[in-house]
Amino acid sequence: DQGLLDAPAADIGLASNILSPDVLNEAVPGNIRRAEHFIAFMKKIVEHLKARLRSVAGPNGGVQSETPLAFLHRMMNGTSLEAKSLKFAYSRLSSLLRTLQVSNLDDFNALTDVADFATLLSTYSEGVAKFAIIMEPNGSSIPGASDPVIQLACLDSSLAIAPLFKRFGSVIITSGTLSPIDLYPKLLQFEPRVSESLHMSTFRPCIRP
Repeated sequence: DQGLLDAPAADIGLASNILSPDVLNEAVPGNIRRAEHFIAFMKKIVEHLKARLRSVAGPNGGVQSETPLAFLHRMMNGTSLEAKSLKFAYSRLSSLLRTLQVSNLDDFNALTDVADFATLLSTYSEGVAKFAIIMEPNGSSIPGASDPVIQLACLDSSLAIAPLFKRFGSVIITSGTLSPIDLYPKLLQFEPRVSESLHMSTFRPCIRP
């Protein structure tokens, strides 16, 4: 959803399934409206994530997986932050960077990732889990290097495709590997108008699903 809040009106439809309606339509909560309050707000999030990474990399750590709801509750208990304010973390940071007329946004990529994580975490914390938070003590490919990571893994592929269905009248989906073909509508949650499976042969032996 990065950049969707700044996108032209024609592109806002692509954001509808990623950002909740209250983030797109409501005003930013008062407790993070002032710049100094928002900076303190972001510092609490960063410090909490650092603490979680230290616990994962510690002697009693290891690979852990949590639902967004469980992760959010621990964050709220540890920081006293409100879930509604977390939903607006990304949009408030984007607004602040525009106000400050920051020219090199690459310098704030890491902070943008944190704000994006907080927004998605609080937006999809309720109901059936659409994301999973995976924490690993070492995400580096370098042997012996300590590089704990927190990953937000999407479990629902329909989130990515649904905005395209809303924006375009006709969508063509093809695959050379996914079989059976009726698995597509179930995964992406749509009703196909036309569905066709083509039998193909190859000039050499190959692995087929």
